[in-house]
Amino acid sequence: MQITKKHLILSLSALILASCGGSLAQKQDLTQQTAKDNPSATTQIDKKDSSSSGQTGRTVKQGPTDNNQPQAAKKELSAEVLNYLMVAEIAGQRGKLGVAVANYVQAAKISQDAKIAERASRIAIFARKDRAALEAGSIWVKLAPKNADAHQLVAAMLVRTGDIEGALSHFERVLALSKRDEQKTFMLITSLLSKERDKHIALDIMKRLLDKHSESANAWYSYANLALLTKEYEIANNAIDHVLKLKKHWNEAAILKATILSRLDKEKEALVWLKKRIDKQPSNHKLRMYYARKLVDARKYPQAYAQFEKVYDNSQNMDALYAMGLLANRMGKTELAENHFSTLANEGGRRNEANFYLGQINEKKKQYSDAIRWYSKVHSGVYAFDAKLRIIVLLGKQGKVQQAREQVKFIKVRKPNEQVRLYIAEGEVLRENKMYNDALELYTDGLSAIPDNMDLLYARALVLEKLNRIDDAVSDLRMVVKLDPQNAQALNALGYTLVDKTDKVNEGLQYISQAFELRPSDPAIIDSMGWAYYRLGKLDKAVTFLKRAFSQLNDAEVAAHLGEVLWVRGDKEEAKRIWKNSLRDTPEHDTLINVMKRFLP
Repeated sequence: MQITKKHLILSLSALILASCGGSLAQKQDLTQQTAKDNPSATTQIDKKDSSSSGQTGRTVKQGPTDNNQPQAAKKELSAEVLNYLMVAEIAGQRGKLGVAVANYVQAAKISQDAKIAERASRIAIFARKDRAALEAGSIWVKLAPKNADAHQLVAAMLVRTGDIEGALSHFERVLALSKRDEQKTFMLITSLLSKERDKHIALDIMKRLLDKHSESANAWYSYANLALLTKEYEIANNAIDHVLKLKKHWNEAAILKATILSRLDKEKEALVWLKKRIDKQPSNHKLRMYYARKLVDARKYPQAYAQFEKVYDNSQNMDALYAMGLLANRMGKTELAENHFSTLANEGGRRNEANFYLGQINEKKKQYSDAIRWYSKVHSGVYAFDAKLRIIVLLGKQGKVQQAREQVKFIKVRKPNEQVRLYIAEGEVLRENKMYNDALELYTDGLSAIPDNMDLLYARALVLEKLNRIDDAVSDLRMVVKLDPQNAQALNALGYTLVDKTDKVNEGLQYISQAFELRPSDPAIIDSMGWAYYRLGKLDKAVTFLKRAFSQLNDAEVAAHLGEVLWVRGDKEEAKRIWKNSLRDTPEHDTLINVMKRFLP
């Protein structure tokens, strides 16, 4: 149970008012008098605290108790008890939880009131005072012997003190009091034990409970769960097999079996096992959905799509249709993905997500107005902020700089990283429209507000390079690499800048090589490797890297690099073919146009 200081204060106040009639002012009068009559009750707080604590020796009738906490008779709280409660409240207000716990426990001892004992127990747990929690909990369980929560709390505290037999006794009492929902109770016990430091003792306790409930599928299921949590995967596997013998068609147990097999590094076996289950229960949509997700994890996208499709065809499950859209998109079946997301958007299933992906699809097709229209329909959810950023960027791609910057003003930022992303998006608009000085000013303002932010430093470096301020660009990139030595993108950018714009080619190659070690399949880094070898005069090695990069990424800049190296090596016809094909796809690419002007008559 999480308790903030504010909640603690409110709880203390509420308990005093609930337990006693009369106004809070009257209680303060009572405790002030008690402080005079019984000074020892306030010695745990400083003199300033105790002087504000209570008056007369009157007693006040206790309020009603809940049904699970029977009282022998309606009791009256003494002024001494009230004083302990008020001292506890003052201590809580001042953040002195230890003092609050001590006074609450003392109040519970004297009053023998179940509600006070419960509160003392819970606050002691929050304050991590295990002995005090056990002491107060023992009072609570004595006063409310039919309260499962009380036995549960005491059991947990006994586990921590090493009293296994005592803990087992209370766990058995929890089970006896909760027979109507045995599964929930066993899982609650599992949750409690999983939080203990010594996981193997926790597992031993669950095993001893299991020995007394060996015919219960719920007991075996909880034991399997706890074994999984403690990484005893073979024990978990044996236990879950036992569950499935007792309860053959339990979905959660079947899913747990597959999870355990995965943890045992038996992914293929898990998939085979799930398929056999599905073949026997073809209408079990929940299990089929889980099987489909496991196929996605295994990157078996066509098979996963087929499973989601079966679920959707038989149940019109919108989550299955959403998964179909995502998979179709990932497999490059754009038209199919668009159809699925359109259905979701029209029928109201996961509408915000569907609208976002429809925006993405249209953006890839460079249908920017349609993309903006879809992004504008993302009103809430995890993609709402991303959609707003894409609208800004796409307005920039349409040359609507002023409109894009106006949009920035209306976006509410709730987290620091969102502010950074907003700076980056606005800067992208300015870079897209070659307003490099404005972008530089924006990023510099951002770094004044958020110093040493790596994303802003990296973005500013790109702008500085466009402005031919190479030393400043290198300085920013060096800072990023200093802040994050494993940042492959920054290592590559720093190395490429040194290779392409300075005479520090060997140093640049070192940075690119580090990036290549981190991400050996990244075509941008492979391109940089080729370009570095070209600058060092190693043409054959350069061509090998550049052809590899170009096969992975049909990009105008890579085409410009590859064509130049081929031309210099003497393969002029191949160079011209690559340049012209690339120019047809990107007719306004500056790097490509410049290299063709240098080499072609």
